[in-house]
Amino acid sequence: MTNQKLEYPALYTSADDASARAQKGFLWTIRAEYFLLLLVSLSLANKDVFLHSRLTVTLLLVILAGLFVYKVVKKLDQDWYRCRALAESVKTLTWRFCMRAHPFVDAEKIALPKAAFRNQLRGILQSNQAIAQELITPEAEQVTASMLQVRALGLQERIAYYTENRVDDQRRWYAKKSVWNRRMLRVWVVITIVIYLAAALSLYADELGYGWFSRFFDPLIVLVTSVLGWIQMKRHSELTASYNLAAHEIGIIKGNAEAVNTESEFSDFVNEAELAFSREHTQWVARKDAS
Repeated sequence: MTNQKLEYPALYTSADDASARAQKGFLWTIRAEYFLLLLVSLSLANKDVFLHSRLTVTLLLVILAGLFVYKVVKKLDQDWYRCRALAESVKTLTWRFCMRAHPFVDAEKIALPKAAFRNQLRGILQSNQAIAQELITPEAEQVTASMLQVRALGLQERIAYYTENRVDDQRRWYAKKSVWNRRMLRVWVVITIVIYLAAALSLYADELGYGWFSRFFDPLIVLVTSVLGWIQMKRHSELTASYNLAAHEIGIIKGNAEAVNTESEFSDFVNEAELAFSREHTQWVARKDAS
């Protein structure tokens, strides 16, 4: 039974999908802006070659203005993080319900904790009405069959299931993301240095006998500016440290499971762990809103 795959509520699936769509749309909008700015710079740098360079630049600027308006109106970055926060909140409630943690402790009838769970979901949804239009309702239950099956496990089985499928899974996720962000930061640093060197060489292209390369100085400056903007937006350095700390904190929390012997102790353990899991997402949304 410990291999039972937990199916999350319909609200989680909907928020998770909405977050992925908003993230994809936002990042592609940023990429499109950088690419169009590079094309503008290339067109201006080669206006003596292309007969319709001015018309091309005008069209590109109009498109850039349209992208800017679209980005401001749609607020895809805000939808991305708010939907992600909503999904993580639902996930936290789900695990508390399945582990019989407060406020979903044992009751004479399963209908009582189920009702409490639905009320909690309703409260979360009402507090996120701003992104309600982004949510697509899937054909799934809010209290799934697998949730009830996991909840029905004995104490020791639930401890083992939670440790393996929630605590260990989260620690692996944070550790993996920390390594990935560190690697990506190094990649972008190398790319930035290469572009800077290329820009420097373009200044002396005439003396080196490669006069055609001198016309790419301005486009290279636009390109490196775009790369720096991308690095700042992705915050690889900040996330590397944040995710690394989260992974270590989860590892420390995991050790507390060894002292769990009662339902009450397990409830406290689960709530402590879930608080740690949700803290990173809450802080990230707060930092994003502040920026």
